[in-house]
Amino acid sequence: MKDLEQRILYKKNGLLVVDKPYNIPSTGHTLDDDDCLQFWLIKHQKSMVWAVHQLDADTSGVNIFVTEKALVAKYKKLMENPNSQKEYLAIVHNNPSWNQHEEFGRIGKVDNRSLGIHPDGKSAHSEFTVLKRSKHHALIQARIFTGRTHQIRIHLSHLGHPVVGDDWYCNPICTQHIRQALHCHRIYLPESGDTFIAPFAPDLVTLQKELAL
Repeated sequence: MKDLEQRILYKKNGLLVVDKPYNIPSTGHTLDDDDCLQFWLIKHQKSMVWAVHQLDADTSGVNIFVTEKALVAKYKKLMENPNSQKEYLAIVHNNPSWNQHEEFGRIGKVDNRSLGIHPDGKSAHSEFTVLKRSKHHALIQARIFTGRTHQIRIHLSHLGHPVVGDDWYCNPICTQHIRQALHCHRIYLPESGDTFIAPFAPDLVTLQKELAL
């Protein structure tokens, strides 16, 4: 990964925060799997690193790693603190009728392959705020208070505003963009006082302009 050094947002006291590019997952199946960010960070650091949380392959933005295994539990706990803030930016289909909305739809398996809103699913809490609008799209700020798999994408799809480029939770599949227009913009950890921000990814800035947002 040629620009990895430029993507490191913070490196101190065992904490390694990276602006993850899209088209690569946070971790792979093995430590030798070069199709993941963890592999390239290990190579860059010349020592082991561990992921504190996961981002989907096609989600860009703030991704937290640590260089000491004992720190994984510490930072997971900090991220689970109810006062922590995990903010994403998403470009979605359709102009919402609301300016702000809280969603509590439970997330679980709807068939053998897919997740979705299900009454027997796990509790999930998201808050969405419209930042900009155009006739057929919107730029949304998403805050999540739980960490369910694909939570933002599922909740937005359930509300009738699937993420542009989403090939799982948009029917029909959206081919308007090369990847899902979802970016982890900011993470705030209250107990440590750390705030990490990754600028909106360049491809999403371009998409935003194309959609007049």
